[in-house]
Amino acid sequence: MVMIDDTIIYLGLISKICAKCKHYTPERFDIKKKIIGTCKAFPNGIPHAIWLGKNNHKKPYRGDNGIQFELKEFLKS
Repeated sequence: MVMIDDTIIYLGLISKICAKCKHYTPERFDIKKKIIGTCKAFPNGIPHAIWLGKNNHKKPYRGDNGIQFELKEFLKS
């Protein structure tokens, strides 16, 4: 029996919040570990609440290493 893991479908490949943050590192993901993206705040995987946009990470979030959302420079204009 083959199990199909639809985590990637549920979480999506792009986060509207994270994609705009200067700390986001889109090149790091691991489907087997269910890590879609990482950043300076969450080097071991961005929490689903932030990735899905339920939390905009403009305030401290448990485990964020003191780093919160900061808009990428080229998006500030």
